[in-house]
Amino acid sequence: MLFAKIIINPKAGRGRSLRVLNMTQRLLAQAGWRYEIELTRAPGHATEIARAIAAKQSPLVAVIGGDGTINEVIQGITGTDTSLAIIPGGTGNDHARSLGIPLTPAKAVALLWEGKTINMDIGKERDRHFGCLVSIGFPVDVIDHTNKKRRFFGGSLAILSSVWQTLQDLRFHEVALTLDEHRFTVLTCGIFVLNTPSVGGGLRFSPNADMTDGLLDVVVIGKVSPMELLYNLPKVYLGKHLNHPAFRLYRCRNVRIETAQPLPKMFDGEVIGYTPVEAFLQPGALQVVVPTGFPAAERIQLPDPALRDEIPLAAVSLPGR
Repeated sequence: MLFAKIIINPKAGRGRSLRVLNMTQRLLAQAGWRYEIELTRAPGHATEIARAIAAKQSPLVAVIGGDGTINEVIQGITGTDTSLAIIPGGTGNDHARSLGIPLTPAKAVALLWEGKTINMDIGKERDRHFGCLVSIGFPVDVIDHTNKKRRFFGGSLAILSSVWQTLQDLRFHEVALTLDEHRFTVLTCGIFVLNTPSVGGGLRFSPNADMTDGLLDVVVIGKVSPMELLYNLPKVYLGKHLNHPAFRLYRCRNVRIETAQPLPKMFDGEVIGYTPVEAFLQPGALQVVVPTGFPAAERIQLPDPALRDEIPLAAVSLPGR
């Protein structure tokens, strides 16, 4: 008889994950599967559970929750023989969107016996893994505002309100950026170090990002007015924003971001730690269940880092210099 461990964050999706769990239990029973359920109790608990599961060499762990819960599980099973199955139960669900996993829970559950397992690249920033992205600047401010609003209202309303609040006080930062061996400086309001095409609940800052190509996609947003950024954000959902001169897309294996003043970092929707950012990719480090028709991403031609983006920035003002 087939068996799965299930990790669930009961608070994900403002209680939606518990409804998804009920459906999952029913479908697994109908399919003849056995299962054990582990409920997370606090931040970081999912990582502890996942590490224990991997240590027992369990072949499969299913996660019901949002991208933050999935990020915690990734910490515990990356580089092991335990495969990850994602059953979306959060708000953004960007891991699922990027992997072609249906957002309909019943269809996602069916992948446990109908899907295939692939090796997915995983990003690492110092001692923390990420599946979707690590970022600095305005996206971190949006998440911070959103988290503070969730006690009053949630979902898209909280995010839209946070975007508007952030744009009212859009901040630009002098950043030294190193992409592999290329080092240059930029004035930016936000940098996205991406492994997946979907972030922020369906925003496609790098629409052709490939989670199996061994490369990170880096999107740098340069000098842009708040109104220009607001106008172009809806285009990001369609991946049609890259023709705007403020958006630059690069691809590399290693990324270092240095700032004159420490800035908070965001990993898969969770704000943790401060700059500098030191990120690289671990190719094929995570086994994940996806639909059998999961396609390879289309390749696009990318520019080399451009020195014409350079701004004056004293090296002595940078941490560690």
